[in-house]
Amino acid sequence: MNDRLTSFVQSKVQNEDLAKDIVQDVFVKVFTKSDTIRDKTKLVSWIYQITRNEIISHFRKNNFDELFQDTEDGPDENEDLTAELAQCIYPLMEEIPDKYKQALLLADIKNVSQKELAMQLDISYSGAKSRVQRGREMLKANYLRCCQITTDVYGGVVDCQPKPGSKNFLGDNP
Repeated sequence: MNDRLTSFVQSKVQNEDLAKDIVQDVFVKVFTKSDTIRDKTKLVSWIYQITRNEIISHFRKNNFDELFQDTEDGPDENEDLTAELAQCIYPLMEEIPDKYKQALLLADIKNVSQKELAMQLDISYSGAKSRVQRGREMLKANYLRCCQITTDVYGGVVDCQPKPGSKNFLGDNP
């Protein structure tokens, strides 16, 4: 099982040492959470779900940096465009309701975990997750209302053009 899991993770992260670290984290989680599995016949599926979650968690924590450290040739114009769009976040966030804005600021800007967010806002964990998700959807809708955004397969911004007649947060006049 260990070799199959390591191969699976390595196919996703393209780094053997990192794959082994993630698999180790998976087994720790499996061991500590083994009492939560309801249907023991689905143990393998459960372990792979934990593995997928650990891979996603790793990428979220590291913002894909580890994958591309060796491929940097110099400044990337897509990074410049992404940074420029990041400056638009605050004006666009002003247009969403306060409870969602607060959740986004804590979770996505200040990197507060959603469990900690739930405690700070005195709401349930699932309520915190929903609030962050809805806030992200509202923010995305605001972006899409004002701009035509094209991304690459990794979610990096390739192009952004203001939509005609929309409120423009990129600093140009429409």
